[in-house]
Amino acid sequence: MLFRNSRIRWHFLFFAAVYLVIFCLFYYRYVPLVTPFQIILIPILFILFVLTMTNVQWGTLFFIFAFPLINNLPYFFGIYGHIPHAPTALVLFLAFFAGWLVHSVFSKSEISFEHPIFKPLILISILISISVIITFFRYANFYPFLSDYVYELMTNVNGVTAGGAIMSVVFFSLNYLTGFAFFFILLNTVESREFIKKIGIVLCSSTFISLCFGLVQHFKYAQLGNNPISISQGLINATFKDALSFGAYIAIVSPLILGILFYSKKTARVFPFVVLILSLYMIFFTGSKSGLLCLVLSLLIFMALCIKLVFDLMKSKFISLRKMAIPLFIGIILIVTVIFSFTIFKEEIGTSRTFSRFKYTVTRSSFSTMLKGRADTLWKMASHMIEDYPLTGVGVGSYIIEVSNYSKIYEIHQEAESAENYFLQVGSELGLIGIVLILWVFWEILKQGRRSYLKIPSSDKNKFILIGAIAGVISYFVNIQFHTYIGSCEIKYTFWLLVALIFCLGNSEEKKEKEGEAFFSRNFKIFAGILIVLFTGAHLWNSTHSLSLKSRTEQLGLVQDFGFYQLEKTEDGREFRWTRSYGGVTIKVEKPVIEIPLLASHPDIMKHPVKVKIFLVKGLFKQKKLLDEITLNQSMWKTYEYSIPEEVNQEAILLLKVSRTWNPQKTLGTPDPRNLGVAIGEIRFKENMGKE
Repeated sequence: MLFRNSRIRWHFLFFAAVYLVIFCLFYYRYVPLVTPFQIILIPILFILFVLTMTNVQWGTLFFIFAFPLINNLPYFFGIYGHIPHAPTALVLFLAFFAGWLVHSVFSKSEISFEHPIFKPLILISILISISVIITFFRYANFYPFLSDYVYELMTNVNGVTAGGAIMSVVFFSLNYLTGFAFFFILLNTVESREFIKKIGIVLCSSTFISLCFGLVQHFKYAQLGNNPISISQGLINATFKDALSFGAYIAIVSPLILGILFYSKKTARVFPFVVLILSLYMIFFTGSKSGLLCLVLSLLIFMALCIKLVFDLMKSKFISLRKMAIPLFIGIILIVTVIFSFTIFKEEIGTSRTFSRFKYTVTRSSFSTMLKGRADTLWKMASHMIEDYPLTGVGVGSYIIEVSNYSKIYEIHQEAESAENYFLQVGSELGLIGIVLILWVFWEILKQGRRSYLKIPSSDKNKFILIGAIAGVISYFVNIQFHTYIGSCEIKYTFWLLVALIFCLGNSEEKKEKEGEAFFSRNFKIFAGILIVLFTGAHLWNSTHSLSLKSRTEQLGLVQDFGFYQLEKTEDGREFRWTRSYGGVTIKVEKPVIEIPLLASHPDIMKHPVKVKIFLVKGLFKQKKLLDEITLNQSMWKTYEYSIPEEVNQEAILLLKVSRTWNPQKTLGTPDPRNLGVAIGEIRFKENMGKE
């Protein structure tokens, strides 16, 4: 029977209940409720949730199988960048985490924080969470403490509103935190090397399916499951978010697959061999020059470590000439196959986007020109953010918002992108504290890689899998110098999967109680407490002063015009705009009296009048004055006048709040899906009330 003889852990029950509510709200807000898409996605999420809830190992294997295959699912239903939505791999993990939480409510197994890596991981997770909360409130204009609603205020010179900025904060923070959580779950789930073997089989299988789908795109249907940008550039994304993510995945996973190939016996080597060859071929059609570079680097690292392993075995007399010949023979076959592939597909590979981009980059006259477009813009903007806010950065998810603001300040044209360097991304959003902590995390990973390599005997074939994971992790370290993959959660999950394999392969059977106690040492608690207080205070100060929406509006001359649909005209030439449930526009009061033409067109307006509150807002909601509360019971234009002599020659926001909206499509069946409040005409000013 499910969870038989298990006691309820009430703290997990409370956390699970809260999490499930938040997950449902997140799903409703950020996952497109397109019926055909939901018909496919919901069963996958439900299966994963139930599997994980009943057996974490089954759920883990299903998640590892599914996350490389589900990323392009929205594209089949026309859901692209024009419809902002959560990455599908992220939604998949959130369902997996929900199942793990529910399982933990009834599980007797203990949660372990025994490794030193959890010191920086937990600390940076706390700082990310604090940064998210403060940055969220900043873009919400500190609702409910300052604003009375989360208005769609402008946050940067590119016109990104508060909703878009908050979405960036949510997605980017989850990109960090869910990767950490996946690593944590794996470390507490992988209990044997037999399970590691299952992970290898599952990962090889999903990679093979993805590569086969990429072949179908390449040779037959380039638009199938692809996004418009990749299609226009002739790139293959397979089952990934985009082509660059596909290239990064190949570069990270290929050395692990090579390790599985060396680990396998006889005919079992055929499958990973085929997967590897397909990977080496498909990398040339992803357009990822850094992926190609890192793939070559990772394979070279793998072969170097294997050669060292062979020499170690020869010195210790653990290997015969016959056994030594097997890995060397496989390596030679691989090299010959790659050369043969280049010969057969020379023309096709030579003209591929990846190869042409790579060739263009490496033939540049200097290193600085190779990095043109990054070092002189994106990296420079990130450096300015770190310089301005060294302790805390501009807030998680805020680089992509602030980069256009900084571009205007420094008069450099730059589209909104990530920092294209992981460490600069972390530094710009979490400051030098974030950089130090993430370097600490990576240092612990490298230390564990060395520890695991020395710990596993040279005669143990699991060492090949370890070498593959190490090479893949190093490949990722190099790749993130040129890309952040901040929107590609599948790449983060792949990386943390490899890291978990490195840790699990090097784990001893007995628990390290001393390390667990050291984590909760008094000195560490004091250090963490001081750091948290310092970070929180500095980020809150910055977010209420120079980074606040009020400060950005004044400094950059942002025009706060929100809550309106596009400009329209009546038959007699009158210009107007419809509000949603609210609408706000920045005005400069030219004369003592303001005229506001309004119209409500609700079909039932005579039976159910529409109430409209009219406010004058100054200092971005530091001051809010109610001008009037009117009732509209007829569908006709009417002009309302208000005397505001004290506001002459000052700027303010005219804010309208409507009691209810109506939807023409739902009410009348007309092809207009908007939710309409009231129409507002041209705002005018005059000297006296009642006179033209």
